[in-house]
Amino acid sequence: MTFDSKSPEYRWADVQIVMLGRILTRVRGVKFSVKREKEYLMARGEDPHAIQYGNKTPEGELTLLQSEVEALQLLLSPEEDLTDLPPFDITVSFVRNSAPDKIATYMLKGVEFTEDNRELKQGDKFMEITLPIMYLRRLAA
Repeated sequence: MTFDSKSPEYRWADVQIVMLGRILTRVRGVKFSVKREKEYLMARGEDPHAIQYGNKTPEGELTLLQSEVEALQLLLSPEEDLTDLPPFDITVSFVRNSAPDKIATYMLKGVEFTEDNRELKQGDKFMEITLPIMYLRRLAA
């Protein structure tokens, strides 16, 4: 048995996020998931007979620094907010410098922001903004 001390896991430094034609540099977090409605099909007896499937709901969050959010705001007219942005795509890639041939890429299609918020508290050194998103489809490339 061999022991490899180099972690094969991706780290935050390996993440690259492309959105609206540019690589995000002032991003602090990304989260995306697909949920699916499921419920037991109950019939005779007390045990389920099957699992029934329903709709899928893709959703997530982008956590950006204020300067990145304000750059997005400049794409809009003064009376619009980020929820008015037309649908766009986000590409999230995980690229290890030590293994550039091992790239994991996900494309989020038809992304829209569901909230536009700002919050800053006493003592904060910078503003970190978490923006919930919804999207139509996630593709693995």
